[in-house]
Amino acid sequence: MIAATPESREISPAEALEAALDWWREAGVDSDYDDETVSWLAEPEEEQAVASPKPKKPPEEPQQSPLERAFEGTNPTALIGGLPETLPDTLEKFREWWMSEETLSSSGPDRRLPPRGVEGAKLMVILPHPMESDTDALLSGAPGKFTNALLKAMGIEPHEAYLASALPAPLSLPDWTELAARGLGEVTRRHVALAKPHRVLSFDRSLAPLFGVQPKMAREPAVIEAGDRTLPLLLAPTLDELARSADRRRNFWNRWLEWTA
Repeated sequence: MIAATPESREISPAEALEAALDWWREAGVDSDYDDETVSWLAEPEEEQAVASPKPKKPPEEPQQSPLERAFEGTNPTALIGGLPETLPDTLEKFREWWMSEETLSSSGPDRRLPPRGVEGAKLMVILPHPMESDTDALLSGAPGKFTNALLKAMGIEPHEAYLASALPAPLSLPDWTELAARGLGEVTRRHVALAKPHRVLSFDRSLAPLFGVQPKMAREPAVIEAGDRTLPLLLAPTLDELARSADRRRNFWNRWLEWTA
């Protein structure tokens, strides 16, 4: 049996277009395309287009200075050493107080180093603070050997020198002007008064505020008022500067000779 074939008929343009669209829909294409971008999101109504508030930036914590970090845990406005009338009145008491007084440093006794020497020494040597190489005693490392060589050249035996520091423990980037204003100058002068040296030599000119010397006068011989005595004071470069510079050593030696003439 032969099936009957349907009679062919012409398809109108509209039917052809509809058939083509049906074919593309069956293929999954139901949108037209263009090279230009089109926003598919509805624009918000004017009254609803309110920008969300920007998140608030958390307040920044104030950065601490090296001096504030070093004295963290102590009252930053408190006088260093307390009132002048409460400072120790003997050298023995001062050394004990030096190792425990909280306002001098946040470091405990294990990181502090006491001064060494006897009362009435020919020369009192003052450093800013113990050096990194100091372990058991002040100036016990390599800088101590250099200091001993200087003292020997000066004609001063080790037992004739009193070795001290302005602070009992190391401190990074100290502000000596601020420390002096907070009372460290009074502590230093009390220390000198109790040690009763003949002369005072400071190996760091930046310590000038502790002695009441203006920084611009730090290169000139000065004096320090220590109790009822006025003592000669010489501010010199740091030990590190002297050790690495022959010119500084020569200048220092000439100033020393003039100072002691």
